[in-house]
Amino acid sequence: MDTATWKHRLSNYGCGALAALTSLTVGSALLALYHQLSSAMPHRWSDGPLSWVAAFLALDLLYYVQHRAEHRVPLLWAVHEVHHQSKLCDTSVSLRLSALAPVTVLSFHLLLALAGVPTQVYLATYALHAALIFLLHTRTPRWLDRAGRVFNSPYLHRGHHSNHPRLRGKNLGGVLVLWDRLFGTWEPRCDDATDFGVGDRPTPLNPVLANLRPLRRLGPSAR
Repeated sequence: MDTATWKHRLSNYGCGALAALTSLTVGSALLALYHQLSSAMPHRWSDGPLSWVAAFLALDLLYYVQHRAEHRVPLLWAVHEVHHQSKLCDTSVSLRLSALAPVTVLSFHLLLALAGVPTQVYLATYALHAALIFLLHTRTPRWLDRAGRVFNSPYLHRGHHSNHPRLRGKNLGGVLVLWDRLFGTWEPRCDDATDFGVGDRPTPLNPVLANLRPLRRLGPSAR
């Protein structure tokens, strides 16, 4: 494997380490706030199977809403852009997150607390959801790769990461493609997803610079 590829991967791992540090600090405080809010709600959910399914669907819809906002709101894009900087689209990209990503994610998830989703239900469904999202950056057998009529797939997600004009802002869903189909961001033809990154911008390999440069460029979203 060439040196450039490993440099990109090490950069992705470095960004992931910064995001993990934020999760352990600010993220922990937001999680404590989540618990306080959900415990205070008079309409807390039951702990039955339907509640778990409903919580997962609500989380997946919220992922779509957040992801769509990240591609349209300049400040949120400045955070999310870090994930799209890599010219690679492999498993390491799952770890390439902004150091501020845990803050934006958990801030959106506080809506689930206001809806009364108990902390233990939220944590379990979030862990499952995050694991499934991680798989979107893997390479799967071709027959499974294109299985995207109900569930998202790496093939569809590569289209989302692509620089191709037809694919920009498409396939924003997490586990289910239902939301893309409902809200007009579904694109099943992703064979043109061969070039990745943010336009012609070089990928900042220094994790700190990768986080800072999008914030310095705050302006209309490029995607």
